[in-house]
Amino acid sequence: MKIAIISKLALAFVLTFSLVSFTADKKESMKKVEAARRDGFDASLFQLTNTHKVKLAVDKGSDSHLRVILRDDSGRTYYNELYGKGKIDYRRTFDLADMIDGTYHFELFYKDHKLTKTVQLDTTKDRVISLQ
Repeated sequence: MKIAIISKLALAFVLTFSLVSFTADKKESMKKVEAARRDGFDASLFQLTNTHKVKLAVDKGSDSHLRVILRDDSGRTYYNELYGKGKIDYRRTFDLADMIDGTYHFELFYKDHKLTKTVQLDTTKDRVISLQ
């Protein structure tokens, strides 16, 4: 009887601790995103309909450069651009038709902020692009 009560209490403690840990990590991540938005830095990535292309749209302030890097999971760089100071809207279309299946990351650097947008390519009968 005592063992059942102790095991239930231990299980409750472990579940509570893991939820608190997850919430703390999520709050820290959200603080970074909110700080980037306060500095005027936000990005979106979306697939163009019925194509193998994705469009990256970044809004930033005009007081600093924007660095855009496209990498795969192994760290190989496919695209690297430094977008000018004084410009606020970054819009680029990327054709992913010739890229092999895998996970790719758009890494965006502005001032001391970093945003990462992920693209998952999966070729079955039709090529599937998954954005995260």
